[in-house]
Amino acid sequence: MIVTFKSKASGDLIYFKDVALKLLTLMGRDDKIPSALFAEDVATALTQLQQGLTAIAETEREKAAQTEAEAAGTGQSGAGKAYVSLNVRAMPLVEMLQKAQKKQCPVQWE
Repeated sequence: MIVTFKSKASGDLIYFKDVALKLLTLMGRDDKIPSALFAEDVATALTQLQQGLTAIAETEREKAAQTEAEAAGTGQSGAGKAYVSLNVRAMPLVEMLQKAQKKQCPVQWE
C-alpha cells in the first residue's frame, strides 16, 4: 500500500505503508490513515521526528560498527545488499514539515 503526504507548502510525497507508519510513529502520531496535522501541531511533530531519527541513526552506527568488526574478524567482506536507512528515507518528509511550519500549513496523509 502507498501513503501520500500532502501539504500546500510543498509537493506530494509518496511512501510505502511500512515506512510511512514508522515515520508517523516517530512523529508521535498513531497509525491512522488517512489523517492530518493541524498547522500548529507541525512544529511538535517535526521535533519528535528529528529526535527519533537521531536516536535511530546512533543505533544504526553502532550496529554497522559491530557488523564491520565481526566481518573483519572472520575475514568476510562487507559487500552485500544495499541498505537505505530510515534517516535517508525521512529527509523529504522532514523538509516538507519544515516548509509547512514556516508557511503555517497543515500536513495530511492518505
